[in-house]
Amino acid sequence: MSSPRGNLTATHWFSTGLAGLATTLLALSIALQGIGNWQAVAVLVLIAVVAEGRSMPVRSTLELSVAYLPVILAGILFGPGAGGLVGLMCMAGDRDGPPLRWVVFASSRTISGVAAGWAALAATNAVGMDEMWQFVVVAVLSAVATMAVDVTVMVIVTLLRKPIPLRQFLNLIVPSLGLTASLYTPLVALYAFAYANAGMIVLAFLAIPLLAAHLSHSMFAQQRHLIEQLTTTNARLEEANDHLRSVNLSFAWAMIRTLEARDRYTAGHSTAVAVYSRDIAAEMGLDEATVELVYLAGLVHDIGKIGLSAEILNKKSALTDEEWDRMREHSEIGANILLAVEDYREVASIVRSHHERIDGAGYPDRLIGDQIPQLSRVIAVADAYNAMTSSRPYRDAMAPETALGQLVNGKGTQFQPDAVDAFVQVFQRSTHDYRIAAGPQFSRHAMQTVHLHEAARRPELRAAVA
Repeated sequence: MSSPRGNLTATHWFSTGLAGLATTLLALSIALQGIGNWQAVAVLVLIAVVAEGRSMPVRSTLELSVAYLPVILAGILFGPGAGGLVGLMCMAGDRDGPPLRWVVFASSRTISGVAAGWAALAATNAVGMDEMWQFVVVAVLSAVATMAVDVTVMVIVTLLRKPIPLRQFLNLIVPSLGLTASLYTPLVALYAFAYANAGMIVLAFLAIPLLAAHLSHSMFAQQRHLIEQLTTTNARLEEANDHLRSVNLSFAWAMIRTLEARDRYTAGHSTAVAVYSRDIAAEMGLDEATVELVYLAGLVHDIGKIGLSAEILNKKSALTDEEWDRMREHSEIGANILLAVEDYREVASIVRSHHERIDGAGYPDRLIGDQIPQLSRVIAVADAYNAMTSSRPYRDAMAPETALGQLVNGKGTQFQPDAVDAFVQVFQRSTHDYRIAAGPQFSRHAMQTVHLHEAARRPELRAAVA
């Protein structure tokens, strides 16, 4: 792979050689053919200078240069010397960017104008230039010569800067070449024919496409400015959203770590419930924001256990009725904790109701059916499944298939039917590790990962003819 310094050196050598070739061809062309009507050439130079600064935008990465018109017209009407001179002088209207860039484009335009002139001479000698169709033939051949030079220069510059696949390169230049040829070549033929019959007055009408380009450029510049502002705003909003997601997950993890110090079972259980809840919600076809919300709620659904005594949390035998009453308070305690945190109000409502049942026999509010928040019903399925498939000091874990059967048996009474059905679908295509909450996606690292979007970079390649 070539180094950036090597590419820069090669580009300098290429630009120097291209400038030397352009100077030589222009000098020889003027010596052999002259420049014809210098007043008309001066007018074309003036038009080309103005035109080069006002290209006609077609889309964000494609502009058609109106300078194409006077350059080729000069080559057809007055020969290669005039075409090359107008091509060189038109770049006086475009001095943006580094000098090396200007040298390449100025040289390319000069050689293009010379090529257009010699092609026009050859075509005129072959078919003449009296009828309109003959002017069209001359204009087409001049355009082909011009574009051949431009494409060759673009290929070399692109390869020297950063090699790209041929298909990508063609996608960048073919639209501009096609639009330039189809839109401007007939105009060149028309102007050349009119000049041959009416004289210099025709050149005044070149102001029409120039004015159209100017208006198009101004409108496009305003539109592009608005789009760039909107894009920047959207990027900042997306960055803020990504940061908020990261903060929310970090905060959730901090709360779980606090609880983990008192109840080691809860940390792994919370991660599993978050993953299962996320996958159930996705299987149900809920939108991405809702899937993210249920994942976050699943992480903190048991945070209220931080308010329970260590004796209850770590008891190695079955809990008494009084201890169960205390244990059932954790959903209310968790909701109250989360209500005190801005941006967790919706999560608090979900956490409060994750032990409600469809038949109204749940807690703490004995809600029935649709009174229970949808995501609480999703978490209830994930929570019950992971609880059944996890070992506790006072009982062994159920087999995954047995626990799934318990969920199916509880459809319509304890559990939301469509949430159970969604988990059955997830279960049937899952691995054994997934069914027992093992594997990378249940790790602490996976839980804390947030995917950020990288802003798209705009292409920098500019076509010489467009």
